[in-house]
Amino acid sequence: MLAAAAIAVSVLVPGAVVADLSQSGTGVVYALIDRTGQPAPAFSLPEVLVPSRHFSLADFRGKPLVLNFWASWCYPCQTEMPLLESAYRSTRGAVQFVGIDTDDSRRAASAFLARRHVSYLSLFMPRPGRVSTTYQLVGLPITVFISAQGRLLGRHIGQLNAATLKAALDLAFGRQARP
Repeated sequence: MLAAAAIAVSVLVPGAVVADLSQSGTGVVYALIDRTGQPAPAFSLPEVLVPSRHFSLADFRGKPLVLNFWASWCYPCQTEMPLLESAYRSTRGAVQFVGIDTDDSRRAASAFLARRHVSYLSLFMPRPGRVSTTYQLVGLPITVFISAQGRLLGRHIGQLNAATLKAALDLAFGRQARP
């Protein structure tokens, strides 16, 4: 029994220390990963609301960019969308926000955007494909932070909370992301 307790302590204590260090009292766990600085993969996708309008990564050059991959059926996406809308409004155009609806129907995506009062641009990717592969979508939501020069500054996998989004924006863009 003593040996089992010693093993449990040797496994649990380091895990607790790592968890404590990663949160640092801010509620932030891994705000950004994959901070490679590599060129962001190119894409060209139609707009959700106006299918005849297409946008490519090059259209967003010159300002920092937050790409959020989401779907109307994704509960964490539904929960974080008001937070992203608030961040978009608070940066007053200093940072571009673009949603990419993934693996969804255009009708469901349009209704979702209206219900959540999303005012930033959302693009449409009806099924996983090349963009999903190049942006390493392993689930939803995933948020990618791209420099004004088109370089990958990091990704956040999973639902953002206010503290994590603030930390990710600060890590990626610094003062540019502040209102």
